Amino acid sequence: MKHAKSLAPLALALLLAGCSQPPEEKRAFEVPGVLCGTEVSPALLSPLLPAGGEEIEVKRSDLIGGGMMTCKVSVDGATALSLGWNWGELGEPLRRAANDNPYLKLAKQETPDGRVVYGEESGATRVTCEPVVAHRKGNAELIATLKVFEGRPDADAVKNLLVAYAKELEVSSEECVRKK
Repeated sequence: MKHAKSLAPLALALLLAGCSQPPEEKRAFEVPGVLCGTEVSPALLSPLLPAGGEEIEVKRSDLIGGGMMTCKVSVDGATALSLGWNWGELGEPLRRAANDNPYLKLAKQETPDGRVVYGEESGATRVTCEPVVAHRKGNAELIATLKVFEGRPDADAVKNLLVAYAKELEVSSEECVRKK
């Protein structure tokens, strides 16, 4: 009994130490609702961004001559994710188009209708542009892409953000013509 009383404080200390958790990271920045001119829901973007951080920066890069755009989202100077679009060959299987991009090779899942391929860190989807902008040569279709770099991988979050981003491109992008 004498030893049991002396072990009680040690047992309590070990129990409390096991229950303590590291402090939760907090964001000092506000999750944006617009990425490079395209509206996105902060609730869809947030799960893919780092859990903490001081500063967020959004930067657009266009390929000279058009045909491709990348929107890079950085937190504290590290690229968290990028969203973008490019013109691809009409009718090309989306999985092949996605795998042509070395950053999208991680896209493992596909929606039943084949319009979205995605994984925990990347994805691609078709954007319905009707009619295709007249200045485009030949038959082409717009493909939206997403890649998580230093953010948090999550396949469902990738798919949800990508689908919402593509729908917004359909109605707001200068690359797509609004359906009548």
